[in-house]
Amino acid sequence: MDELLSPTVAGILMLASGVIPGFVVYWLRTEPQGIVVRWFRFAMFCGMVWSVTFGLVVLVESSVLRLAITNLLIIAVPSSAFAIFAFSYEFTFRTQMPRPFYLLYVPVALLFVLSWFNPGQLVYPVAAPYQASDILILNEVGPFRLVLNVIGGLLAVVMAAGLITGELLRTNNRTRTIQAGVVLVLILSILVPSVIKVLGFVPLYFDPSVFGWSIIGVVVATTFKRFDLFGLSPNAKRRVFDELPDPAVILNPDGNVSDANEAARTMLDVDIGMTTAALREANPALEAVLDGTAAAVELSVGDSRRVFEYTEKPVSQGYGTEGCIFFFRDVTAQTTTAEELQEKTDRLEAFASRVSHDLRGPITNALSHLKLARREVDEPTELDEIAETLTDAEGLIDDILAMARSGKQPATERLALADHATQAWSTVPTTEASLVVETEQTISADPGQLLRLLENLLRNAVEHGGDNVTVRLGSTADGFYVADDGVGIPVEHRESVFEERTTFDDGGIGYGLAIVSDIADAHGWSVSVTESESGGARFDISGVTVISADSTPATT
Repeated sequence: MDELLSPTVAGILMLASGVIPGFVVYWLRTEPQGIVVRWFRFAMFCGMVWSVTFGLVVLVESSVLRLAITNLLIIAVPSSAFAIFAFSYEFTFRTQMPRPFYLLYVPVALLFVLSWFNPGQLVYPVAAPYQASDILILNEVGPFRLVLNVIGGLLAVVMAAGLITGELLRTNNRTRTIQAGVVLVLILSILVPSVIKVLGFVPLYFDPSVFGWSIIGVVVATTFKRFDLFGLSPNAKRRVFDELPDPAVILNPDGNVSDANEAARTMLDVDIGMTTAALREANPALEAVLDGTAAAVELSVGDSRRVFEYTEKPVSQGYGTEGCIFFFRDVTAQTTTAEELQEKTDRLEAFASRVSHDLRGPITNALSHLKLARREVDEPTELDEIAETLTDAEGLIDDILAMARSGKQPATERLALADHATQAWSTVPTTEASLVVETEQTISADPGQLLRLLENLLRNAVEHGGDNVTVRLGSTADGFYVADDGVGIPVEHRESVFEERTTFDDGGIGYGLAIVSDIADAHGWSVSVTESESGGARFDISGVTVISADSTPATT
């Protein structure tokens, strides 16, 4: 073999073999630097140093430079072995390496310091290593190096292989078996060549271990990135996935189940590798949510039935491939609470409707008698005041009924904001006022509640902005606004204008903006008031589900 592999060829090959682990270190820089990943990157970095320095040791001619490079190489060997062990430990036990483990790097640091002085020939068994002309000074092992590099390094790698082998034999999960098998191949790629080197089956100036790092790099390039092995490896994220109380199922790009947490395996009939069609067939309850015709599903949990909200999200798996995750969130408590609140709201609305109906009768009767009384009175000034009071009472009844309905769960639809604004404007006594609609936004809202909200905002602008006020309705990134060029709302009043029975006008009753606030809350929106560009009032409704947001100015 010495004839086929000269020192120069061996040095070049070993130098070149450091390219792949170096590239992998760079490539994995964007991976989440949690457990498993960080130790693998460090092991690959040590492998790169190992490969490059061994190649340089063989190629350089200066004995001083050769020894300096050797001093770097002799610490890369045990460092990589300990990193492989830490990687295997975290892979197996799904937890971070205990802090005492880092003490193993203390003798490594000590070796690096001692290698420059070689006291008592602990590192190199020669009196003057700087004058050694033999390129094989690396193969001369002192007692300290023997314990740390040869015995300690090999022992760490053997223990790592033992951990992974035990995990491979113990697990009954197919994905876990594949992962453990891949990791074991990585370790053997280092262990076997190292044993060959120690046993002297190769020339002294050649170390096949460096090619093990290249093999690891190839596996990383084709497996870890391509199939997201780190993402699936049982690290901290894997533990979180397993311990989620709600079911979660992961599908690969082919639409087959690639993973499922414990909750999913308990509540659903699911197996790794089954197709989406098989998942549907085995779990008929999922048919509606998987078809998109329902947003929630009832599943059996022990002896009870619980409601789960269904979410489907894409999951990138590298190289342009994309799988997805089915996630079911337990919303039983929220659903029960929502149903109870809706029941109370329905009762309140029914009560308000009965009361408003009962009150409208006497008011209508009083207005009829008032008309008759006007015929008998020459100057009906006092009667006008009575009529105004009765009209205010009718408005108050409308507002109370609107308050009762404003908290009702919205029945949302796709609505054209401009159309609703125009319809609302037609119900407001506007005299010389004008409305400018500056949006063709389509939003998701309850038709009746959106109309009432716009009516109240537009009426508020007209009543407080004056006869010639111009009101503008436009869109924002997450909603819309209603602004006017009237007198505006003083800063000190802006915090309280949305409170019930709060008004700063003599004729106001203080329910209009409170209803706006309630309707916004029922939809999950936010409403705020500021000053408009023209100095008037501007009301912003945000948090709106905007379906389309094309804007084309129009004037009404």
